[in-house]
Amino acid sequence: MRISRSIWFKTIVAGAMTAGLIGLTAAADAENYAGTAYVAGMGGHFAKAVFKIDPRAETPIIIGELDKIDVGDGETHPIHDARIDNKDRNTIYWATYKPDSAAKNSYHYGKTNLKTGKVAVDKTFPVPAGILSTKAGYCASAQTPNYFMPISMNKPGYLTVIAKKDMSVKHNILFEGTGADIKKGYKYMHGTNSPDMKEVLLTVNEADVAQNNKELGEGVGKMHMFALDAKSLEQGKVKVLRKGIADGNAKKTISFRQYYSPDGKLIANATGDILFVVDAKTLKVLDAQAMPKLEENHDAIFTPDGKYVVATSRTKAILPGCEDPANPKDGEWRMDGQLKLYDVAAKKFIGKPTSTCLRCHDEMLGTGDDAPHAILCGIDVNWAKAAKAAKKK
Repeated sequence: MRISRSIWFKTIVAGAMTAGLIGLTAAADAENYAGTAYVAGMGGHFAKAVFKIDPRAETPIIIGELDKIDVGDGETHPIHDARIDNKDRNTIYWATYKPDSAAKNSYHYGKTNLKTGKVAVDKTFPVPAGILSTKAGYCASAQTPNYFMPISMNKPGYLTVIAKKDMSVKHNILFEGTGADIKKGYKYMHGTNSPDMKEVLLTVNEADVAQNNKELGEGVGKMHMFALDAKSLEQGKVKVLRKGIADGNAKKTISFRQYYSPDGKLIANATGDILFVVDAKTLKVLDAQAMPKLEENHDAIFTPDGKYVVATSRTKAILPGCEDPANPKDGEWRMDGQLKLYDVAAKKFIGKPTSTCLRCHDEMLGTGDDAPHAILCGIDVNWAKAAKAAKKK
């Protein structure tokens, strides 16, 4: 009997990843890492995955417990980004990907208590004047000690400065004419903060249509990067510290989310068909790791020691009866959200990916013709060792 969609993900999935749990014992003496990942989804929730990493295992990311934390439903609160507070690791900030028609076409933004799973603040923010396209909304974010800064993929894109203390909007920053623009049309804007929170990286995808055209067009394969002064952004101003460009593939390479390494020296940038590793000081590309054909990279976060990157992937899971698994047709695949591990020193992905989405969707919703795709997006992690160290302090 199928569980109704309103309650399908209320409980922790019993028996999820059984093979992975067996692997936990084998990995006990291995160089491993543990944490809880929060992965944003279009269904209006964060997938909550308690995991360990054993880089030597066949499937290095081992999920032992899988649950979800609701923000709202998929119609009013689809989310693409996860941003845990730098000090209060029980608080996660979010902003929605689509405007809510029932709320005067405004975007929702707020914060959730990870300990209770309850939404602590839910406010709305109207679309700023002069925006040509709202097909894609908030999809990335940065933060400083006192501000949460969600970044919109609207056209033109913008960064919103929100005070953490009362969740009030202080500034709405558009970048045209500030030096952090490319004087060409672009498709999607993203960004993140450095570990010391002194700078914010902004990534902009050059497109094949003019910026005054409301259509988004196609990416030409150029990711423009701007390192911005965070203090200036807090004041509603733009100060460019340095610039860079990463070359990719037309129509396929589109910058999504990214993270700095814990020491601030590297940037792992998820761009769909490529995982870029960038020198944070020079903004020069150090590695451009191609993703497999049926996978699309949407976020990339370093382990605490900077040796590995946990990457999120939208992966086409092949259904039984597919005639050509390398080139599946519509109806022959379902979208799965997966995590996979990249070795920074070896400059390659290692082992097999781990499902964080479709396994639970299938168990709770079934696998019939009306079974939905599982569309994951951004990730943030509470690392177990870091949490223990914080408690000791």
